[in-house]
Amino acid sequence: MGLFCQCYKGNNFFAPLRKFMSGIAGIVGEIDDIEYRLAAMLRSQSHRGGDNKGFWVSSFVDSQLGLAHCGKTVSETEEDVRQPYVDEVTWLVVAMEGEVYNYRELRNELSAHYTFVTDSSVEVISKAYHRWGKDFLLRLNGAFVVVIYDRDNDVLLLARDRFGVKPLYYATQRGCLFFASEVRSLFAAGVYRSVSPERWAGYMLYSSYGAPYSTFWEGVHQLPAGFWLQYNGYSLHERSWYNLQEDIAELVADYDEQQMRELFIERLERSADSSMADVSSCGLRVAGRVESQALHIVASNGQHGWKIHTFTGEVGNITGRPLATPVWVTAAHAVGELEKMNTWVEEPFDGTETVVRTAMFRRAGRDGVRVVCSGVGLDVLWQDCWDATELSYNYMSHHALFSPSFVALADRPDYLHHFTAESDNMRYLDLYYERIPHILRFFDRSAAESGVSVRLPFIDSRLVALSFALPMISRKSRRELFDGCMQQRYNRTLERRNASSMLPLWLGGGMKEWVGDALSDLRCSTAREWFEVSELDRMWTQFCDGTPLDVALLWKCISLHRQLCV
Repeated sequence: MGLFCQCYKGNNFFAPLRKFMSGIAGIVGEIDDIEYRLAAMLRSQSHRGGDNKGFWVSSFVDSQLGLAHCGKTVSETEEDVRQPYVDEVTWLVVAMEGEVYNYRELRNELSAHYTFVTDSSVEVISKAYHRWGKDFLLRLNGAFVVVIYDRDNDVLLLARDRFGVKPLYYATQRGCLFFASEVRSLFAAGVYRSVSPERWAGYMLYSSYGAPYSTFWEGVHQLPAGFWLQYNGYSLHERSWYNLQEDIAELVADYDEQQMRELFIERLERSADSSMADVSSCGLRVAGRVESQALHIVASNGQHGWKIHTFTGEVGNITGRPLATPVWVTAAHAVGELEKMNTWVEEPFDGTETVVRTAMFRRAGRDGVRVVCSGVGLDVLWQDCWDATELSYNYMSHHALFSPSFVALADRPDYLHHFTAESDNMRYLDLYYERIPHILRFFDRSAAESGVSVRLPFIDSRLVALSFALPMISRKSRRELFDGCMQQRYNRTLERRNASSMLPLWLGGGMKEWVGDALSDLRCSTAREWFEVSELDRMWTQFCDGTPLDVALLWKCISLHRQLCV
């Protein structure tokens, strides 16, 4: 998982007073009670920073525009500024969620043309858009959602970072546009709430989370990663502003293998170091996966390495690892987390690691931890191969469990093939469609619910482009290249091993009865027509008898139960 960042004063631990999460909400349309609805939207996501709210409402074309923001900046060194930020120089109104890591560099560049009145990234965004238009997005390095209202031209712009680290959802209903950091905020504003059977069918049968713009709710969309959306009061125009393939082609044309290796390590180090630069102290979760090991090695060798405190959530000792503080997740903790899931998760969740991460975030929040830095993404980007079912894009989860009518709703995923090598297509799929976007959305919800913020130093555009480009000009596999870089720089070889599932321990510790109740409830739920009930009964019998079964399918059923049956 990653780094837990903490603050200390002398020998006494203290929790910083700043809020480390934020959220946005907005409405455009002819709505009489727009302020009331905006307030309801912020209340629904008050865990993102409910004690610092800002509202701005004005006329827009022939209707109204309302913007709202809650929370504060993550950085301990950046000035907090009330949002939405009204810039009387540029005549723009700006709100953002997330972080712009290079805002100080941009501020210095823009200072030749503007006088700044705050030391905040939101004012930098205002000046940058005013000077460079939409191209300003290409200059931003960070994880962010930006909302800009151009009062001169009556145009609203929404934009999301390159890889969608920060979420943005929207819906149109009765001629109005609603948008927010969380789906439940749209429902709080009055958007009709209804699950999408087609999206759930695609997930249950094909393990697919859908296209970058889709959600598990009817009529609710997400702005895809690296896209902007413009609204002039009459029509929505959506367009991509970032092209990964162009970055890859530029690297392949300009650098040889050795130069790319040096760039890769340099970027690893810079990304890890900058993620810790503006916090007082950091802790690192030690695990067996490549990304946490690499993050620990790189971060501990950087100029902020003295901030690191290690801990672990794994069972048993980890050979060769630094002494770490154990944080165990018992069966009782697991059941407690599962009982809460439906109150904040807006899509399916998968496996024991989901529960472990949630419990760890919650523990961190209780201990006063405010920033989590994770190495997630590195292992996916440097994965060498996938199994045959994944490469053919047609994996199905025991379709005998599902009714024919439900199976008919599921469309086999059809993905774009941007690359010659099928492994590169799978990597792109994991990056923009499936694994990484799902993890990012879950991190955002879980962290916000727990009162912490997540930083992902390895979800960096240069690193991602290098992970594609370097193997293209080398005869070595990704694993050989990655290991070679780490060995050359740090004289270290990374161990690759999968984390063991906590489920057997949890079942032995008292979780089995809860799972049985969940499957029983599912038989009587509104989704019972999605299943062949006899197959559900057989799954429960296999589960009780200890007969091997599809554990991933079991978790899907549990996830559906939490969404529909409570």
